[in-house]
Amino acid sequence: MKQLQTPFFRIKEKDLRYDIELLKEALSRNWGNYIAAYSVKTNSLPWLLTYLKEQGFYAEVVSRTEYDLALRLGFSSKQIIYNGPIKDKKVFETVLLAGGYINLDSNYELQWMEELSTLYPNRHFRIGLRVNCDLASLCPQEAMSSKESFPLEGGRFGYCYENGVLETAIRRLSSLSNVWVSGLHLHSSTQSRSVQVFGALAKMAVKIAKEYELSLDYVDMGGGYFGGRDDMPDYRDYFREICRELSAHFDPQKTILIAEPGVSLISRASTFETTVIDVKDIRGRKFVVTDGSRTNLNPLVTRHVYPHHMEYISDTSVRNSVPDQWICGATCMEYDKLFEITDEVELLPGDKIIYDTAGGYTMCLNPLFINYFPAVYIEREDGSVFTARDPWTNEEFLQKNHWIEG
Repeated sequence: MKQLQTPFFRIKEKDLRYDIELLKEALSRNWGNYIAAYSVKTNSLPWLLTYLKEQGFYAEVVSRTEYDLALRLGFSSKQIIYNGPIKDKKVFETVLLAGGYINLDSNYELQWMEELSTLYPNRHFRIGLRVNCDLASLCPQEAMSSKESFPLEGGRFGYCYENGVLETAIRRLSSLSNVWVSGLHLHSSTQSRSVQVFGALAKMAVKIAKEYELSLDYVDMGGGYFGGRDDMPDYRDYFREICRELSAHFDPQKTILIAEPGVSLISRASTFETTVIDVKDIRGRKFVVTDGSRTNLNPLVTRHVYPHHMEYISDTSVRNSVPDQWICGATCMEYDKLFEITDEVELLPGDKIIYDTAGGYTMCLNPLFINYFPAVYIEREDGSVFTARDPWTNEEFLQKNHWIEG
């Protein structure tokens, strides 16, 4: 493989295909009747979206921008799952009329459905609702063992089950003669990402369908799964438990199971690769300066652990062990320190630091700060390399900027 100029992201097609097949196998074996949709916000790289479309994925979008991008890349409106609290009314109507999937999340969307029901009296509309439920009460043992998994204020999305807001939304839609609540969206994010949580959410879908006598076309379990880590649960574990709970009430022949993975689908395949440029000694500490940055990997400055591995430019057996080395980024900001290594081999200019599982959110959250977007390369299964994105220069940055009046 040719030598590539760091810093850059790399996506390995072989690893990506592995997780795609793992997901499809888990859905097929445990339910059979399913739709796999990819979370566009997780990584909207055009190559990736096109690749997943070719693998039969729908596009799960949460904005007009994402919807327009999906259409440009060949998805039809019928292959769209439209989620999120801030929806565009025109996109909402277009996707609905095309037979795509929409999960309502906000109060104004109920009014939109009332308007569309009147505007198109001869059309039958099937709509989904995002459920907000108290996961801490559904999984009390997990809540006690991992307090940060369930914030006290709870999740902010969807219609609350416990206070009757969800029931009000169901009744309001059911009063429209040509509108049916035909789907429930159960996406909920927790730190633990445990199989138990997903089982509880599936059980909640059963409870709501029974309580409100809903005949559901689909149950959408959203995303939030572990992926790309052999020491954690994978799709087989999640969907075995999800489908065990759903099968207590739903018939796979009549109800579609929807999954919307993002990070879990692409993490194993993605790396961010950097090179050591300099090593500085400052009052007994070594600062290892690299050409990548914390802004490429964690622009919100919330992480302190970065899975990684090293590739050394020379034989490490002749190098000294160093008690303390700080891996630093390329910007001129003091906070651009990524992690500390202790009692490890001395790093030298030319060594590579490769960050693993670095494709979900990291790539699309990169800011235009000091340095622009790095390149993205695809390592094909045959070993060849495809450039999915050239590194940005001022040619790209200056687009649609104006600095001369008149």
